Amino acid sequence: MLAELFINNLVIIKRDHLFFDSGFNVLSGETGSGKSLILEAINIVLGKRANKDIIGKFDDKTIVEAVFDLDYETIKKLENKDITFDDNKLIITRTINQQSSSIRINGRVANLSLVKEISVLLIDIYKQGDSNIFMDKDNYLDIIDAYNKNDNDINLKNEISNLYKEKNNLLKKFENFNLSDEEVLREKELINYQIDDIEQIDLLNINEEEIDQEYKKLNSITELRESIEKSEELISSFDYDQISISSLLASLSSNLSEFSGIDKSIEEVNDKIYTLIDLANEIYSELDSYKENLDQNPERLYELEMINQKLFDLKRKYGTNIEDILKYYDKISLRLKELEKISDFKKNINKDIKEIDEKLEKKSKELSKIRKDKSKNLEKEIKSEIQSLNIVNGDFKVLFNKKNIDSNGIDDIDFLIKTNKGEDLKSLSKTASGGEISRIVLSFKKIFADYDKIDTMIFDEIDQGISGRTAQIVGEKILDLSKERQILAISHLPQIASLSTNHILIEKYDEKDLTISKSTNIEGEDRTKEIARLLAGVDITDKTIESAKEMIEMAHDLRKGK
Repeated sequence: MLAELFINNLVIIKRDHLFFDSGFNVLSGETGSGKSLILEAINIVLGKRANKDIIGKFDDKTIVEAVFDLDYETIKKLENKDITFDDNKLIITRTINQQSSSIRINGRVANLSLVKEISVLLIDIYKQGDSNIFMDKDNYLDIIDAYNKNDNDINLKNEISNLYKEKNNLLKKFENFNLSDEEVLREKELINYQIDDIEQIDLLNINEEEIDQEYKKLNSITELRESIEKSEELISSFDYDQISISSLLASLSSNLSEFSGIDKSIEEVNDKIYTLIDLANEIYSELDSYKENLDQNPERLYELEMINQKLFDLKRKYGTNIEDILKYYDKISLRLKELEKISDFKKNINKDIKEIDEKLEKKSKELSKIRKDKSKNLEKEIKSEIQSLNIVNGDFKVLFNKKNIDSNGIDDIDFLIKTNKGEDLKSLSKTASGGEISRIVLSFKKIFADYDKIDTMIFDEIDQGISGRTAQIVGEKILDLSKERQILAISHLPQIASLSTNHILIEKYDEKDLTISKSTNIEGEDRTKEIARLLAGVDITDKTIESAKEMIEMAHDLRKGK
C-alpha cells in the first residue's frame, strides 16, 4: 500500500507530506485547489516523464517521494528485479531540476524503465475518460483468461502459443524450399560456382600475416640487398677514404693500449672495446650470410600476388575476413545439401505442419470451451455488479466469434453491454455515458481485484456523471472494495467522501505574491464542515451541518457493517 507521499516544490505545492491508511482514502477540495497535482505527483514517482514546467517557484528543483508498505509476495517479485530491502518498505524518490532528473529506489540510483516496470505491481489508476483495459477490445481475451485462472488454463494457453510459433518456423522453412525445379537448378548452379570460387585457395591453412611478410620481402629484394651492403660498409670498409665502425674501434683500442698496463681501469675499458669489435664483426658476418641467401624468386612473388588478389576478391564477395568467408562457405554448403533433398524436406515439413494444425485445432477448441464456460459466470457477476450500481436494467454478454487460429487460439470476442430498458446489447468499447462507464469499470475492478494482486487502487473522480442514490451505491461499492485493497479516491460527492476511513482536504491559500496548495488529514468538526461544503456548496447553514453529521454517522454505521 501507499503509506506516504512527500512533495516539494511541485507547481503550487510548496511542501506537503500526505499520509494514507490501508482502507478508503478520499481527497476532496475546491476546484483548482490542487487535487490533480497529488495524482500528478504519484504518476511522476511511478515513472511518468516530467516536464520542467512542474518545477515550482519555491525552490530550484522538484522532489517527489513515495513510501510503500509491501507484503512478502510483492517484495519477492521486486527482489527478482535486483531491488534490495532492509525492511518491508519501498521508497521511490524522484528529483527534477532544470538540467536533469534522477530517480532512486531504496536509496539506489535507478532508471525510469525499471520504475515503470514495477509500478504495475504497486498501483492501479483509473481516471474517467482515460483509455482503460476494460474498454479496449484487444484486451478482452486476456481478461477472460485471467478470470478464475488456474494452472491448467495457463499450460493450455502456453501450449497453443508454442505450437503456433513452431508452425510459423516450419512455414518459414517451407518458404525456403517452395521452389520450382528451374529455381532449384539456378540456385544450385550459383552455390556450386561460389563453392568452387572459395575452394581455389586453401583458406583453412592460410596465414595472412606470414603471406604478407613474405610478399613484402620478395617484393623488396633489390632494396634490401642494397641496404645490407651499405650497412656492411659502415661496419668495415676497405675504402681508406671512408671511416667505418671497425676502424674507429681499432683506433680507439690502439690509443688506450699503451696505458692498459699502467691503470687497471683503462684495461677494463679496453676489454669492453674488444668486445664491441667482436660484436661488430659478428653483425657483419650475419648480414653477409643473410645477403648470400637473398634470392630473387619471381615465381613465388607472382604466386603470392595471386593469393592476395584472390583473398581480396573473396572478401569483397563473401565476407570481410577469412572467418566470415568460411562461415559463408559452411552456410551455402548446407543449403546445397538441402536443395539436393528438397522434395523430401517439403514432404516432411508439410507432414509436420499438418500434425501441428491438428493439435492447434484440438487445443484451441479446448481453450475456447474453457473460455465460454468462464464467460457464463463472468456475465452473471458483471450483470449483478452493474445492477447493484443502479444500472437496474443493465445486462452484460460475452460475444464469441471464430477466427483463424493464432497464438491465442480461435476466439475473437467482444464485451456487449446494455444499460437501459429497451436497448439492444452493444459493444462496451462504444458505450458513451461517462457515469455508466465509471460504474462498469468499477464492476470489473471489484470482480478482478482478487486476480491482479495490486494493493492500491486510485479512482480519479470516478463519481463524475452520477449523483444521489447512485453516488451512495458507488460509494458503498468502493467501501466494500477497500476491505481487500487500499483505495485512494478523488471525489466531489459527499455520499462517497463520507464513507472514507481517511479524509484528506486539499486547500489553497495566498502567501505574498504566490498561491500555495496544502493538504490536511481532517476529522471531527473539520470533516463535518467539508462534507457540508460538498452538500451545499458556498452557503453552509446549520441545517447543512446537521445533514453532514447525519451522513457521517450513517457512513460510520455502514463501515461497521450495521
